[in-house]
Amino acid sequence: MKVGIIGSGQLGYMMINTMRRYPIEFYVIDDNKGPSAFIADKFFDVSQYKEFVDSCDYVTYEFEHIDKNILEYADSKGKLRPSIKAVELKQDRSLEKKYLKDHGFPIADYEYAETYRDAFNKAKNFGKAVIKSCKGGYDGKNQYFIDNSSRFEGHPDIPYVVEKFIDYEYEASIIAVRDANGKFYHFEPSFNYNQNGILIYNISPIGNTIEMIDIAKKLMDSLEYIGVMGIEYYVVDGKVIINEYAPRVHNTGHHTLTGSSISQFEEHILAVAGMNIVRPDLFVPSGIVNIIGTDIREKIGSLLNLGNTNIYWYHKNEVRGKRKMGHVNVYGESYNAVEQKIREIIEILYGDRLEDFIQ
Repeated sequence: MKVGIIGSGQLGYMMINTMRRYPIEFYVIDDNKGPSAFIADKFFDVSQYKEFVDSCDYVTYEFEHIDKNILEYADSKGKLRPSIKAVELKQDRSLEKKYLKDHGFPIADYEYAETYRDAFNKAKNFGKAVIKSCKGGYDGKNQYFIDNSSRFEGHPDIPYVVEKFIDYEYEASIIAVRDANGKFYHFEPSFNYNQNGILIYNISPIGNTIEMIDIAKKLMDSLEYIGVMGIEYYVVDGKVIINEYAPRVHNTGHHTLTGSSISQFEEHILAVAGMNIVRPDLFVPSGIVNIIGTDIREKIGSLLNLGNTNIYWYHKNEVRGKRKMGHVNVYGESYNAVEQKIREIIEILYGDRLEDFIQ
């Protein structure tokens, strides 16, 4: 069997590494060679997209901002999983918001704005708001927090989504998987801590998650989804609001590599390739700390000496601020034990200078 991955970043890298014990070949396509290009069975330049698709039994993707020619050709051949609709909605935030609203999913109040001046005026009407570009932007990029005293000068010729600011209690997410027959399983949801729009760490499991699970199943069913999906939530007064979904494996699911009976990466490929997905079990409370904008060569010993830690390095070619270079998996006998270990990992990685690495 040959599975193609659009994109050559760390998510594809972890998919391939995780599935090497299976009789599957992995082909990767991208405009530049990222980490997974060097461990794939074959690499294709984007100009070779027809040869790439034709060579594969199934095609999936590790990020949303994909050349439409690849997507449309893979879809026309009946090989694309998850579906083209799932990724097209993510290529424009306004389409994602409209889809969620039209299908009755709980989201923050929002407005569409054609220009940055229009976005700023609509943000002021909310009193406190978040302005996000419709296209592009992740890990806090192209996102602006606005209140009545703020100034905002975005790009004059691009549209925005203006969301009413949610004074949430905490952020959470769920990783779920659905196969072509509609079978659905979910991993235990996690508590997520983000700063400057970037995930710093997360811990699973958390309580009161029935609504998160229900929303995940309804959303995946509505899209006739095949594969793993990550859904981020705000929790307000015990109720959940969808922040956004990711039609792929997700940063908040990396803890499944060591804390669960099966990882999100294995589940995704099993679903995409038409094999049996299985119910995941969380063995122990677990989480991750992202390694952002820093090298760890002199810190490896200290991180491993903490115990119950595993290091995952993404082999990117340059260390720079805000860039996810890897992550540390951590597990323990209780949620509190994992939380304490996370504090120690953050101290080793960043000291008291975390902000310097994520600006």
